[in-house]
Amino acid sequence: MIEEKEKKSLFRRKKKKTEEMLRIEQLEKLMAETGGDVDPDTLISMYVPHRRRKRLAAALLRMDKLSLWFLGLLLAVAVLFITAFMQEKMGNFTINLNRLELFRKGIAIADEGYFEKPTARLVANTVVDATNISIDDIPEDVDQIDGGHNGDNYMAYTYYVRNAGKEDVYYNASITLDSCAKGAEEAVRVAVWRNGERTVYAMPSEEGLPEYGCENFVDEKTVCRFTEENFLVGNVDKYTIVIWMEGDDPECVDRIVGGSVEFSMHIDADNDDETNLLWKFVKDIFDTLTGDKPISAAGTEAPDYYKSHDVNYYNRRNGGSTEPTE
Repeated sequence: MIEEKEKKSLFRRKKKKTEEMLRIEQLEKLMAETGGDVDPDTLISMYVPHRRRKRLAAALLRMDKLSLWFLGLLLAVAVLFITAFMQEKMGNFTINLNRLELFRKGIAIADEGYFEKPTARLVANTVVDATNISIDDIPEDVDQIDGGHNGDNYMAYTYYVRNAGKEDVYYNASITLDSCAKGAEEAVRVAVWRNGERTVYAMPSEEGLPEYGCENFVDEKTVCRFTEENFLVGNVDKYTIVIWMEGDDPECVDRIVGGSVEFSMHIDADNDDETNLLWKFVKDIFDTLTGDKPISAAGTEAPDYYKSHDVNYYNRRNGGSTEPTE
């Protein structure tokens, strides 16, 4: 036991001596670089281990509570921003609603018609190991099922956009191709049901012409664009997106086996408010305090200003659908 303690003591002495030698070498190098003009604080920091960390801790302790609270708030905002940015690209199909220009005004999206959980972002489940199929293999009622309802070798997602705000708005919607591999985008099909009307999009053929029964992608990175010029208060729009690899496409060949595609849909304001971001923040706080336009502090709860009744797909202003019967 005594022998073991002596070994440990000898090891600590050797370690301390080695550290001192290293500090001396650092000092000699520093003096050579500066011509001997070395800050005394630098010398102390070199020979008093962890001094800088202790000084930082002491400085934090000297800060008053308001400063500490403000520093903590900045850190929390930074973490939330980084988390939101990292989550912006998940799954093989994502729907993102503009938070600043639409969500804060009472526009929201949901994966079911009653808007029980309105939000500004939805993510579809990924289809794994999909093979090519024909458009005839897609069920005829695929646009009648809410939320994610992937089938064999195709992705399907139905969602709704609601205006429960205080003002009519314009919005632009676009589907973009965010990533692809092994040329899979050449044979992919994107079918969009917009309020019941279907359009199928595909990359143009080798001759630049539309594939049979399809409209061309807008460009290599944009599938399609929509503009809703008069999205009135109380309106609800319905979208169903179906994505698959078309087996009848001439570009659907062996070389794309194992390929992948990733899409997202963005819903933005047509007429962005050019007001300063800080002023928007101040105005939102004022509206919340006065009860005029309460905003969720976390930014995750959709405002509902339409007080006559809860707006949903079955009582929407822009349609005559009746509530489904069980």
